[in-house]
Amino acid sequence: MSNLRAMTRKYEKDFNVGETPYGTYANLSSEIGGYFSAVTKGQELYYRFRIVEMVSIDLSFNELSGGIPEEIASLDALLNLDLSWNHLSGEVPNKIGIMKSLESLDLSNNMLSREIPSSLSNLSDLSYLDLSDNNLTGTIPSGQQLDTLYAEYPSMYSGNSGLCGPPLQKICSGNNASRPDVQNRNEHGFQPMPFYFGLGFGFMLGIWAVFCVLLFKKAWRVAYFRLFDRIYDQMYVIVGVKWKSLARERSTD
Repeated sequence: MSNLRAMTRKYEKDFNVGETPYGTYANLSSEIGGYFSAVTKGQELYYRFRIVEMVSIDLSFNELSGGIPEEIASLDALLNLDLSWNHLSGEVPNKIGIMKSLESLDLSNNMLSREIPSSLSNLSDLSYLDLSDNNLTGTIPSGQQLDTLYAEYPSMYSGNSGLCGPPLQKICSGNNASRPDVQNRNEHGFQPMPFYFGLGFGFMLGIWAVFCVLLFKKAWRVAYFRLFDRIYDQMYVIVGVKWKSLARERSTD
């Protein structure tokens, strides 16, 4: 896959007629009817000269088996990847999030398993996604782009009984209950137990500091107890006056 160098270079519009970034361009459009078809984003589209802009891999409806090679992520100029209706297994490549140009991804009707990589939410240009009818499990990654796609294509996760969490109605249980953003925060160094331990230790240290000051500083200790006595006396007077006032009001009634 990494040897497909033409799919690692984005199309440039200012090319000479007859030449493309991918080699010599013959006038095929006039020889075979003028148009080329490409299945992308769940529909068949027709191109003429702009076919050179469609960087696409469509291997759907074959008998392919095995895993999806990690090297496919190096094809960063790829716009359309369709591997649907095969017998592919294993997991979705973790590096798929670096394929920034990808606009359409169809991996439906295979035997892919494990979790959906969180890097999938990095594909900001993605406008079509279909992962239905696989064996995917775990929490669905969060992200504005994926949420928007689900609103438009609500069946893109269907047929994966192991998936859970928003936007699906199925609630995750156990270790799958945490969202990917929480998992990413833990991966980037946030550890809750040391944080709470440090918080408690700091609180206890502050209390001991005040206690030690009052223990060894007689003048501070006397001032503290005088302040406490003054506050107690004021509160006692306020409560007593208020109580007598209420009692007087009841007696007059």
